[in-house]
This record gives sequence, structure tokens and C-alpha cells, in this order.
Amino acid sequence: MKTTFTTVDVLAILSELKKSILGLRVVQVYDVDSKTYLIKLQKHDQKNVLLLESGSRIHTTEYEWPKSPAPSGFTMKLRKHLRNKRIENIQQLGVDRIVQLTFGSGEVEHHVILELYDRGNIILTDNNYTILNVLRPRKEGEDVRFAVHETYPVDRPRKAKSVPTVEELKQVLSASKENTPLKKILNPLLGMHNYLCALISLLN
Repeated sequence: MKTTFTTVDVLAILSELKKSILGLRVVQVYDVDSKTYLIKLQKHDQKNVLLLESGSRIHTTEYEWPKSPAPSGFTMKLRKHLRNKRIENIQQLGVDRIVQLTFGSGEVEHHVILELYDRGNIILTDNNYTILNVLRPRKEGEDVRFAVHETYPVDRPRKAKSVPTVEELKQVLSASKENTPLKKILNPLLGMHNYLCALISLLN
């Protein structure tokens, strides 16, 4: 299994996780180290272990990872809010390498948001996206703070580009320099996220 995920990896793994872990309940949460966490899941005779590594990866695992003998404060907070809740949804936020897992529903709904870029982060929020705990408190610019009691900015991730109109395509093509590769002309306009999603859907 890869230890650092690209955007393509995120799209592919989310497709797999939707088949394997949706509907399973959280039995327990463990920490392997300061940035790697295991969520033990079960439903009747179906069992799975989900690995979250801040800044790097998310996937199920069968490997017997060494668990910390004394759970961290972050692990204890995850246990308190996630244990016995079902995984209701798993999705990518925008087109960034940000994964949101939704546990429970209604007023008892909680979200675990895993950032898989730069130094990464794992954030636990309530149903209103109020941050209950954050692995790496930090500031982003003047207005955005990732800290307890702050609101996680779910509208912050980049959005997928809409499909361009025929007129927009004509304008871009007519304004391009001669002998410029078509890929170079169209890529800024089209973006790749929508097409990668469509390709992964077809493969499944």
C-alpha cells in the first residue's frame, strides 16, 4: 500500500471504502503513533480496520499494527464521540486531498476530517462542524483558525470546475498560440477531477 496518496489515489480509495466500510459501527479507536490512528469497525460478522495517517493515507488494513499502550488524549476524544456510531458517509471535500468521514446522524452526528497534503491534519467536529479536537492546531491566513471551538471551513477546499460551454472552448482555442499542444490549452479550463471521477466510476 502506498504511503503517500495523490488525488487519483484518494478518488480510487474512496470508491473502495464506500463498498467495504459504510454501515459498519466503530468498536474501538487506537493510536499507532502521533499521526497514525486505527478505527476498528464491525457489523455482525463483518469486521474491518481503517487506518488514518495524517498527511499521508487512508485505507483498510489487515496488518497487526503495534498499538500505543497508553492512548493519547486525541484518541480518547475520538473514542468518546465515535464509539458505537455507524459510518454513514465518506467523501472528498472539493477537489483537494481532504477526506470527510461521517459517523452517526442528526444531532449526534460527528465528522472526522483527514487532510492528506502538506503536513496533514485530523480534525474531529460535531454535526455543525464545530471543532471538538484537532491533531495539529494552526492558522491559515488571517481569518481561518484550526482550533477547538472554531468552525471547520468546509467551503474552503477547491471546487471542481464546471464543464465549459462550446463558446468558452472556441474562445480558448482561438486565443492560443500556434503549435501549442491541445492538452496544455485545455487543461486549465477543464481540470482533471471530473474526468478522473468519471473514469473511476466506469472502472467500477
